[in-house]
Amino acid sequence: MPSLLKSLRIVLAVIASLVLFSRAQAQSQSGNNDGDVINWWYSATFGTGVYTSGSRSVAVLQVPFAHALKNVDEDNYGLKFKVSTTLGFYDYSVGSAINGNIPDRISTFSVLPGFEWELPMSQRWVLRPFADAGFGQELTGHQSASIFDFGVKSRFLLAQNRGVEFVLVNALTSAGYRQSGESTNTFGYFATGLDITIPTDRSAFGRPLYFGFTPVYFYYFNKFSLAEFNDRQNRIREEFELAMSVVTRKPWSLSFFDFDRVGLAIRSSGDVVGVSLFTSLPF
Repeated sequence: MPSLLKSLRIVLAVIASLVLFSRAQAQSQSGNNDGDVINWWYSATFGTGVYTSGSRSVAVLQVPFAHALKNVDEDNYGLKFKVSTTLGFYDYSVGSAINGNIPDRISTFSVLPGFEWELPMSQRWVLRPFADAGFGQELTGHQSASIFDFGVKSRFLLAQNRGVEFVLVNALTSAGYRQSGESTNTFGYFATGLDITIPTDRSAFGRPLYFGFTPVYFYYFNKFSLAEFNDRQNRIREEFELAMSVVTRKPWSLSFFDFDRVGLAIRSSGDVVGVSLFTSLPF
């Protein structure tokens, strides 16, 4: 119990600092400077997919790596090391992907390593503090950027009924990026959603399969820019995401990472639309 209370104090302190930091940034910045590339942090953290802003688009291919350094045991916490390597391709649309057209050159490259802790607060509630820091480079130009984010993710089991689970998912994050020769662009967001998993009569490789349906709302404490390449007034305050996936209770394991679901997510802010493929929820 003392270790659990200590973990709770740490998490609450992190949450409080995140809220204060995000509010301070919102008061000090009315917008962010951005270059002629799509927001580094957005493309580096939202995973494989195609994101469109105005008349321009960027396709993102992300290769994740994760390794458990410590599993949850008698110490009541787990620790995971992770690295996301991301390749970006300018002006590559959903239609191009459907038609099987392969981009002829890489536009951006980024690497974002980090750590994620797992803190079971009760049988229903799990907190996951995390911190990542890396860099990105525009290969078709001269821009580069350092990238970071840190925060707390939460999963709370609301109810179970005949195998159907309703889980409240939340995330509080502070993030930013700094392009070479420019000031740091920082912002924070709060996300909340409902992860619903429904059992099916199907199985794969000996594992029962579930259908996942996850609507999520994102609120940014201070508007950040997702460059429209020629319109720097494009600002995002809130986004909505609808994720649909095939889920298994026991993760599939490859040599470099484990995944418990495969799905498709559609994200929109009105000005920016993204369609992404994922192997885990960001919670």
